[in-house]
Amino acid sequence: MSLLQVEPNYNGNYMTSMDLNASNNDKLASPASAGPNHWRMARQDRHLRLQTSILLRWLAVIGQSLAVLFVHFILGFELPLIWCFIPIVLSANLNITLAILFPSSKRLSGVYAAALFSYDLLQLATIFYFTGGLQNPFVFLFIVPVCVSATILQRNSTIWLASLAILLITFLGFYHEALPWSQGDPFEIPTLYMMGVWSSLILVMLFLAIYIRRISTESYAMFAALSATELMLEREQKLSALDGLAAAAAHELGTPLSTITLVAKELMLELKDQPEVYEDLQLLTEQAIRCRGILAELQARKNQDRDDFLDFPITEMMDDLISNHRMADIDIQVFETAENNSPTPILHRNPAFLYALGNLVNNAAEFATQKVVIELEWSDQFVNIHIGDDGAGFSDEILDKLGEPFISTRTATPDSLESGAHHGMGLGFFIAKTVLERSGARMRVGNQKAYKEMIEFGQKHPEISGAHINLKWRRGEFEKIGLED
Repeated sequence: MSLLQVEPNYNGNYMTSMDLNASNNDKLASPASAGPNHWRMARQDRHLRLQTSILLRWLAVIGQSLAVLFVHFILGFELPLIWCFIPIVLSANLNITLAILFPSSKRLSGVYAAALFSYDLLQLATIFYFTGGLQNPFVFLFIVPVCVSATILQRNSTIWLASLAILLITFLGFYHEALPWSQGDPFEIPTLYMMGVWSSLILVMLFLAIYIRRISTESYAMFAALSATELMLEREQKLSALDGLAAAAAHELGTPLSTITLVAKELMLELKDQPEVYEDLQLLTEQAIRCRGILAELQARKNQDRDDFLDFPITEMMDDLISNHRMADIDIQVFETAENNSPTPILHRNPAFLYALGNLVNNAAEFATQKVVIELEWSDQFVNIHIGDDGAGFSDEILDKLGEPFISTRTATPDSLESGAHHGMGLGFFIAKTVLERSGARMRVGNQKAYKEMIEFGQKHPEISGAHINLKWRRGEFEKIGLED
């Protein structure tokens, strides 16, 4: 789905730059280009701060020290204190060294962060080796570094840490010192139970890592897509303000140009006997008059577009959108239905809303075979917009994920592309869906006969057999669109 870009043309109306910027739009709508650029930016932002790593390690040092001292002195269990405190002291020294060598604001790349997490796993394994191995009730702390890695590091780093953790857990299952316990009453756990601890520890670690990774990936993808949405809509709002800036410039420059023209004409009268100077003055006058003409056109354009910022009916809005997206070989028809002679809904012109709705109209026209039907329905309570085309409809692989950011399938199989099914509807559709739903719309998308509204639409327009989009607002919310801006 090409991203619609709305730009003012030289007649003062809004025109689409799809044809001029098709390649750029495809890049932005495709996860193979601009989509991944946003994704890579998000991934860079996920680098682990050194200060965070140091803080977490200090918490581990304090917790481990208190646990060892509590077990040895309060519970009275014999512990190899020296061997337990060696890895704890090493962690403290590592923190001090990192704090001295690097600024607290430093962000660690994936390799260095994975190396620190690997050290943390080895440090835990060393302590657990001297305190009972898998019999130690705190052995589930092995899960923490792997889960943190799944949140902020690349997949390969997480796989490495999970593999290292599994290796260390397996080692501790076979080799470890006895669990500290009361003298004369050794604590023994059946082998079968220890196998259960080993398997449960690994399964929980893998499940949490995969789950957290999935949630994190979706969250950052959504963050990147919303950032792209804000940038695109900000650009549209700036473009819509260009006419006002141009008119202001025309007004400010009008007086100096009039003065230049007047002085040049007076000099021409005085210097008629000097042909060379006279010709220069004549050229200066002509260029000044030309500049005044251009500024007058800009001022006229401002006056012509002044209604762009006024309220206008939904029917006029749709006519404007269709004029911007009409294709030579596609017939776009609009039908209007007013329930109980309800008055036509009025809304305030809003660039973001027009951008989003125009995106859907453009997509329908792009994938239609011959015809696109748009039906406007309104009553005193609701406003409905139906958009349908006679193309092949949404492809199965797209329909389940439609509305998610960066799911473009322009690299789909040749067979699916030849069928004419809707593909490449990634960031563009996500932007449209986000903007329209924020305006209060309930959006339903599918192929014909997928739900009630679609069946009724198909009965009215049997020639429309492809994709269908239904937008429904409460009338009060629809007529507030643009007012909050």
